Amino acid sequence: MRKNHGTTKTVRPLSEAELRQMLLVKQQEMLARIRQGRGGLLEGAVELADASLGDLADRPVLTPEAEIGYEVVDHRAHILAQIALALKKLEEGTYGRCEMCGEAIPPARLQALPFAIRCTRCQEAWERQGRRSDGESVSAGNLARE
Repeated sequence: MRKNHGTTKTVRPLSEAELRQMLLVKQQEMLARIRQGRGGLLEGAVELADASLGDLADRPVLTPEAEIGYEVVDHRAHILAQIALALKKLEEGTYGRCEMCGEAIPPARLQALPFAIRCTRCQEAWERQGRRSDGESVSAGNLARE
């Protein structure tokens, strides 16, 4: 249930067809954004290659904007891979289950992030794990202690 300005709203689970459609639309959006981003990066790469034909000291390095552009395209490609995985899980009948604890991912989370592979609790633990320096692994067993 989601609270919305003092009222409680129940989120209806989406049907398999609605989920598939949502994922396919998101997939097309990401593909279009990747193509658009690559187009700008390719133009910048051609300019960079043309400029680098001169003296070695005069060769430009990637601008911060170009570096950010490459990171954005990489992030979008990662999302595209997550969408493909979600579509595969939908076909296999395993969609909507947390990969860490095995529990059902709440419908509200799946509507907000249809390619989620972890429930909110496990996602938060996974993100904390990424910030840890001690290397202790997070599993469904250690989640109860956190």
